[in-house]
Amino acid sequence: MENIWIASWKQSDVVGRFIIVVLVLLSLYSWKIILEKLFIFRDIEKKHRIFERQIKKGGNIRLLNCPLSNILNYGIEVRDRGNLENLQAYLEKAFIREAGKLEVKLTTLATTATISPFLGLLGTVWGLLLSFQGIAAAGSSSVRFVAGGVFTALITTVVGLIVAIPAAIGYNYYKERLNHILEKMEFLFPYLIEYLKSYSDRKG
Repeated sequence: MENIWIASWKQSDVVGRFIIVVLVLLSLYSWKIILEKLFIFRDIEKKHRIFERQIKKGGNIRLLNCPLSNILNYGIEVRDRGNLENLQAYLEKAFIREAGKLEVKLTTLATTATISPFLGLLGTVWGLLLSFQGIAAAGSSSVRFVAGGVFTALITTVVGLIVAIPAAIGYNYYKERLNHILEKMEFLFPYLIEYLKSYSDRKG
């Protein structure tokens, strides 16, 4: 018996194959995002733990390449310009900017999870339409003939779900992880402000 995927590809028309290719590309891109976010968030969480320990001890944490360090460096620039009164407002602006950077591509996962089943359904409806058109043209309504057409049509729905499920899981997982990171950043805000107001700027 021929492989189900190969058989479906062979029996699909141009539209069906196009939809399958689009879904495969969406799958590859969503998995790329999932793996990228895994390493990025893990690195940020590690550096934030170091940052928290150091800022509570009054150490130099400017050189850490992480969102909290970026906010601190921006705050130092603001402080050096003498804007101590509006320091918290500037830090909040920097916080929003860093949060935006962390959210990059997460919406792509959500979009992939949303549209993939619809693309799969589109392929299925199109396949069924062609199948019934073929039945009408051939004048045959045998179970074997009908089943073959339905089998080919349903494969795009299967592919759509295979693409959508990991994307949805990835989005929800990283959204929760991102919220945890942002909560930690908010918790450390008073330490940042105290550091900027009372600690002299260290070079190097």
